[in-house]
Amino acid sequence: MHRSNDTGGTETPTNVRQSRRMEKKNSFDLKTVKVHRTTEATVFEVAFVILAIIVWGIIIWMIHRAPDVVPTHFDASGKPNAYGSPTGIITPCIILTIGAVVCMAIAYFPRHINMPFKITNIHQVELAIRCVRMAGITFLLTPLAVIYTLLGMSSPSPILILAVVGIILLIFVVFSILIYKAK
Repeated sequence: MHRSNDTGGTETPTNVRQSRRMEKKNSFDLKTVKVHRTTEATVFEVAFVILAIIVWGIIIWMIHRAPDVVPTHFDASGKPNAYGSPTGIITPCIILTIGAVVCMAIAYFPRHINMPFKITNIHQVELAIRCVRMAGITFLLTPLAVIYTLLGMSSPSPILILAVVGIILLIFVVFSILIYKAK
């Protein structure tokens, strides 16, 4: 059984199947992908909530034990150049926590995950979702690093904050490579 194609030749059943696969592959639309709750998602979300409770417990404990005036900003050499109330440090921690929550929530809307290349199959979507969930959990460590740097260290150093940011960047780089190779 052979069919004519547009070029005047014939297509064998094998070629028809291959062309249908190519059409399916080329017709992938990220906007139509629906993300449903999975065991993996539940594990990530439960771990996120537990970590958030621990992180915020430590933040509140460190703020309560801090003196009335604490350094709130440091120059390039690590010397404090601004002072304030320890409760003033809560605002950046809240903003950073909201960023972590957004990372976890965006996993349910993969069309909003920004990649440096076009996502063309469902395996790439799965990896992108895993990437933002891992980044969200790691991002949750940033407020803890900020509080510990400002209130917990005898001589503050940005090393802890830079380490957390470095891990987040590493997650994005490694997953970008994995997602790109999953074409």
